[in-house]
Amino acid sequence: MKGYAGQILHVDLTTKQCRVEKPEESFYRAYLGGSGLGTYYVLKETPKNCDPLGPENVIVFSVGPVTGASLSGAARHAVTAKSPLTGSIGASEAGGYWAPELKKAGFDAVVIKGRASAPQYLWIHNGEYELRDASALWGKTTGDVQQLIREELNDKSIRVAQIGPSGENGCLYANIVNELAHFNGRGGLGAVMGSKNLRAIAVRGTMKPDFADAEGLMALAKRGAQQVLNEPGPAGFKQEGTNNCVNAHIGLGGLPTRNWSSGVFEGQDELTPKAWESVIKPGTCFACVQSCKRHVDPKKVAPDVLDPKYGGPEYETVGMCGSNLCISDKIAICRINEIAAKYAFDTISFGVTVGFLMECMEKGLITPADTGGIELRFGDADAVIRLAELTGKGEGFGREVALGSARLAKKIGKGSEKLLATVKNREFPAHMPQAKASLALAYALTPFGADHVTIEMDPAIGALPLSDQMRGFGFDRAEDPYELNLEKSKLFWRTQLMYSMMDAACMCLLAWGMWTIYTPDDLVDAINMATGWKTNLYEMLMAGERRLQMMRAYNIREGLTNADDELPGKMFAPLKGGITDGFTVDKEMFYQAREFFYEMAGWTGENGAPTKARLLSLNLDWLAE
Repeated sequence: MKGYAGQILHVDLTTKQCRVEKPEESFYRAYLGGSGLGTYYVLKETPKNCDPLGPENVIVFSVGPVTGASLSGAARHAVTAKSPLTGSIGASEAGGYWAPELKKAGFDAVVIKGRASAPQYLWIHNGEYELRDASALWGKTTGDVQQLIREELNDKSIRVAQIGPSGENGCLYANIVNELAHFNGRGGLGAVMGSKNLRAIAVRGTMKPDFADAEGLMALAKRGAQQVLNEPGPAGFKQEGTNNCVNAHIGLGGLPTRNWSSGVFEGQDELTPKAWESVIKPGTCFACVQSCKRHVDPKKVAPDVLDPKYGGPEYETVGMCGSNLCISDKIAICRINEIAAKYAFDTISFGVTVGFLMECMEKGLITPADTGGIELRFGDADAVIRLAELTGKGEGFGREVALGSARLAKKIGKGSEKLLATVKNREFPAHMPQAKASLALAYALTPFGADHVTIEMDPAIGALPLSDQMRGFGFDRAEDPYELNLEKSKLFWRTQLMYSMMDAACMCLLAWGMWTIYTPDDLVDAINMATGWKTNLYEMLMAGERRLQMMRAYNIREGLTNADDELPGKMFAPLKGGITDGFTVDKEMFYQAREFFYEMAGWTGENGAPTKARLLSLNLDWLAE
């Protein structure tokens, strides 16, 4: 079998037993990898209504068919489990260097269940595997743990995916991080690892992946390198990184500010890519020429001020811990980002939770007596840094912040739920549905809670001429980015299939999305070159839908219904200031567009379950029955 290692490692932490499964090629062709494969195992091997932080929850690390190729955007892996933050399926992707190493070590996935009686880490190397004592690692920050594992195993090239102290302490939005700066960052899957007493998975491999057409993949890689130089979109993204979203959202009036009360921040000029040049430098993932990451530059900022090994803030951190909290101090934002990396927690959920608390305090719903004496005011970076430390360590009021904003609203009461920016208890990322209308649907309907990287957003059809990629998905006229209508339901449904397929194949949307280096046809070619298949875009989009329908079925099994596909009231309240002053999500149209989406997706009844016919059409007979 080409492309895949052909082996899946199963680990029971309770019994310390491991076994290797060798699936048929048809299994890989149906589920591809990533969270497509991960959701399959979570559905199959977890009992209904299991405790997400209990031993019965299964957590799956998985790669895809092209993983390990020296090709831009092919270095991702997925982690899938029941999310402790949402109670729904949890799926999170990360780039970096861990995924290719797992493939070279001889495995396509690691399926983990149970709970170790004492802290452990899993060591995988060239087809071999063992559980090792991690007692000396427990409680240490991520940088120390990575160094200690490499020293213990006497190999500086080992790649480590790990949790931090926040995952050990059960922070409901704890991350998993590799190379200290590449995160599986949403839904609290780091807390799932922590609940299992599993601190890390260290991998090392020297077995070269066997691709059907290695020369073809190399030619595709070289063409991609030229595309980055020649195409304005990828070239600008390479030059500015994800913080180019600041400029885009300034133009739209959609830069989240004051806990989503406004789309305009008075200090926004200090957060533009040009302003960030004084602090950070480009970074990248394995074999990727897009180089969209950003790291603190030790030539610009002294190491005793910021530690460069923990990377640097991407747009989501800048948005949620910057403009949303009315903080324009770049060093302060970097410091928050560094703390989150050391303790491994999600800056999106943290930033939204702190913004929620700031507005609660502003409105008199809480006082410093409720927050351990911390005065939480918009613009107070020192208070946020202090709270980040407490959250990472699980100390003081940080233990409350680690619950996330939706659970805090239930504790606070007094109408505080009106100030939330959450769906399924998961905090919004830094893109505003009032300025990108299709996100109203994406946030409400994505199986794992509010998420911005599951679809192509409104600007893709915002002006003529539309790209060939968007025309190929059936769009031929421009739509106002601010307007929610049935065309936006189509945009969500059709492009969600593409992005779901990318996640199943573990390909990065920042290299393989609808506006980036490669096209959808290139992605099919890459999969064929890796595997030797003769597949097409239709079959791969079916694999993308298969992943989505399994996720929806899992959520229905766990008791979620259409009532969980709801936007918070704050999205229907008018924004204040700038070009989006007075803008809201059109509530009546939201429900019309949501109903239209249900019909397209084949979700029926009050719980929105996939129809039997829809599941059978995707060859999910086992799930339909």
